[in-house]
Amino acid sequence: MTLKIRNISKQVFNKQMALPLSFKTIKNSQNFIVSECNEEAVRLVENSTLWQNQKKINSIPAAIIFGPKGSGKTHLSQIFKQYNQCEYISSLTNFNLDKIEEGKKFIIDDFVPGKKHPSELVMHFLNRITHKNGSALFLSNLSPSSMNWELEDLNSRIRSLICSEIKLPDDVLLYSFMVKYSNEKQLFINDKQHIYILERLERNFDSVISFINKLDIHSLETKKKISYKIINTILDEI
Repeated sequence: MTLKIRNISKQVFNKQMALPLSFKTIKNSQNFIVSECNEEAVRLVENSTLWQNQKKINSIPAAIIFGPKGSGKTHLSQIFKQYNQCEYISSLTNFNLDKIEEGKKFIIDDFVPGKKHPSELVMHFLNRITHKNGSALFLSNLSPSSMNWELEDLNSRIRSLICSEIKLPDDVLLYSFMVKYSNEKQLFINDKQHIYILERLERNFDSVISFINKLDIHSLETKKKISYKIINTILDEI
């Protein structure tokens, strides 16, 4: 096994300090974990005043949620979709602007300058949803200030949008989530094993969920006590 092991300070971890976590229920999906690293973004997508009366808050009825891969942007957009009838767009290049009807809402994924989202097409899209009283939630791994569009007017518009950053969870939060999630699955993982696993996973909720789910299936199938050998087998699989 050739896994990169992260250096984690073990002194800060113990079962008693597992943080209380809250969740947002999403239909047909894993619950979304609400924490300090994303609570501002959660408030943004749940802000009905913004999305139903856009022009009272912003002249351009759109907002941007940005953060690194694995931070939960796509998952959070499902909360937005649950609250609003909207269309998901992965590339504006393949999108017909005539589909923008009065009051329609959109989720635009992977929103960075490039072939998927050409500058002129983005400008036309923003003009059309503003004219049609629609709205858009943009998801990006870049902050608005770090985006470099070919049109200076578009740069100015994008940077004026309401935005919220999602940060990756710290290790204490991930540890707390792993303890809570494994307990819910009725998996008996001791403290040292929790930390051993955490050191070998990417620092995001999805990696923890994927690991615990696979470990749960393995445990149900084999009926064996969780050991480091089993843990390493699952780590190799993911």
